[in-house]
Amino acid sequence: MKVFIGSIIVILLLGFGVWLMLSPSFKKVGDTAYKLKKKLEEDDNGKHEQHKG
Repeated sequence: MKVFIGSIIVILLLGFGVWLMLSPSFKKVGDTAYKLKKKLEEDDNGKHEQHKG
């Protein structure tokens, strides 16, 4: 029974992942995450420069 429930959970997760990849909103989420990452990197670079100075 546990194996059956585990298999269903895995299949649902895989289906959710495929749906995310195919849905147009995934591109928006990806773009937002990319912008946040770049902003964080810029913040980190600014902090490192201040410590060096």
